[in-house]
Amino acid sequence: MSEFSSTREGFQRAMEWSLKGNPDEAQAYAESMMLPTFYHIMNGKRIDYDAYLKGIVEWRGKVSEYKPVVHEFLRDGDQLAARMVGTIKINGSDTEFESFMFGKVDKATGKMAWLVERSVWGPKGGDPVN
Repeated sequence: MSEFSSTREGFQRAMEWSLKGNPDEAQAYAESMMLPTFYHIMNGKRIDYDAYLKGIVEWRGKVSEYKPVVHEFLRDGDQLAARMVGTIKINGSDTEFESFMFGKVDKATGKMAWLVERSVWGPKGGDPVN
């Protein structure tokens, strides 16, 4: 079982790694964390693996600071649930966010099969805009 999907601390590291680092290393991140058939549903929009990977590359190119904090984490069999809050600096603008995530983990590899996420974000200290 992958440490990234089995403990709160491991999931915390995975979330930090998702948007931090060199855009050229995004594929290594995705391959270590997700099945090739992975899909992400973000605020109701389905994103398949290739588009998800492309998004990670783009985000890594415009994020200068990313401080996610996983507060709640539950793993039960192949099911995962988490709540995360934090700040992110995108193109110089500070943003706060809160995300609720539910996913399915491949039992054999510990990699994510799919993830459903609902996020809200907005300017730091202001009201959410999404």
